[in-house]
Amino acid sequence: MGAAIQPQRRKDASENRKAILEAARELFADSTDVAMSTIAKRAGVGQATLYRNFPNRSALAAEIIAEHFERISALAAEHEGDPDAFFVILRSLIDGLVSLYALAVLARSDAETDSHLQRARQRLRSLLKGPLSDAKGAGLVRRDLAAEDVLLIMAMGRGAMEGLPDAAARSAVAHRVLALLLNGVEAPRPA
Repeated sequence: MGAAIQPQRRKDASENRKAILEAARELFADSTDVAMSTIAKRAGVGQATLYRNFPNRSALAAEIIAEHFERISALAAEHEGDPDAFFVILRSLIDGLVSLYALAVLARSDAETDSHLQRARQRLRSLLKGPLSDAKGAGLVRRDLAAEDVLLIMAMGRGAMEGLPDAAARSAVAHRVLALLLNGVEAPRPA
């Protein structure tokens, strides 16, 4: 009988972890000032369950950041060889910038979270090489555009979002910044 209960516990633990991450993503979308107890309450789990999965906000932030970059990696793989893949990834990065905004702000004051963001940026540089090369080869972007420029674009978008009241306002501004900047990264059209 004990063997029949064990898989159920694993399923419950997995569902609890998913609920915690979902609650944290929702709460961190609007604020950096989120107590772990608030996350537990939103997830519908006890604090012991929360801390068993994530011992602190840094660990929780690291998991959310890792998830985001796993989605970006999957998107890059899905569009591999497509000259438009660069633009698909860039738009997804901007969407992530909006949803991870509070975590980026949190990283400025938390060395552990910041180190996760630094590793994510390194991974992003590597991930962008193929799509950026394909877009250049197809004449879709400037030949001098580099992965560092994409990080600069993201920093500009993040800066434009500073002080805005909510995720909707940040999204509108981030996408406007992207639209304006795309004119600067697209290859010049022949006259």
